[in-house]
Amino acid sequence: KLFEILRERIELVAKAHLQKREFIAKLLKMGKNGPLALLAMELDGEQYYRLHRATFLLGMLGLNEMVQSHLGEELHESSNAHLFGLKIIAFMKKTADEMEEKHGIHMPLEQTPAESTAYRLAMLDMKHYPLQAAAVVKGNKGTGEIYYTNSTYMNVSAPISPIERVKKDGRYHPLIEAGALSHIWLGEARPDPDSVAAFVRKTFTNTQNAQIAFSPEFTSCLDCGKVTRGLSETCPYCNSSNIEGITRVTGFFSKINSWNKGKIGELHDRKRDSLGFSA
Repeated sequence: KLFEILRERIELVAKAHLQKREFIAKLLKMGKNGPLALLAMELDGEQYYRLHRATFLLGMLGLNEMVQSHLGEELHESSNAHLFGLKIIAFMKKTADEMEEKHGIHMPLEQTPAESTAYRLAMLDMKHYPLQAAAVVKGNKGTGEIYYTNSTYMNVSAPISPIERVKKDGRYHPLIEAGALSHIWLGEARPDPDSVAAFVRKTFTNTQNAQIAFSPEFTSCLDCGKVTRGLSETCPYCNSSNIEGITRVTGFFSKINSWNKGKIGELHDRKRDSLGFSA
């Protein structure tokens, strides 16, 4: 039943992409008089935006919670759970390829950033399916700082080593053509360059991982202007509380005070590593 529902949803995504492509084509036909005049201009005798080469992405969110709901285990908790997750993503890849063949559009899988969706869908599920959702959503239910684990990732608080995380994450990456990434949360740690280089080499030679991101945290003081490593309540230089925290939200760094409650909940849960790596 699960895979039947997945196929239906992927077919719906393909239909939505086809409607979008048709709408964009109409706008492009209006040329310089239309709202997409810049994209419709010709360059070397060809329209600047070549719609036939466009990519129509298929993303995923909450694989960890789906597996947990079906098996009672999260992705990092057993090989059975990990393999079931791979089976789901492989099925999505196979179905997306079928949609490409059927509709003539390029529809690869992507690890969508989903910085707002992870929170929004968790809130909606807690509202409409409270018993089922409460068993798997992550974060603090008391404060409403809840979220689904993004993309194909394992629980951000999973008690596993950095190299184990990138190894397991990397097994999904060959299936995700449009972009895949593994996060190493550093917190206030300042790893030495040799440790970072050794870890990158180990990732390249021993895993299927496509990309890794080392993400530290910073505190910026709005009074004295100093920036320090780690998230602090006050500035360590002038003791001012007029500060803001900065770290990676998904694929980019931003000010924490702009984050939604779900991302704040994830920030609290993230397992920080100092890069004292073990094999």
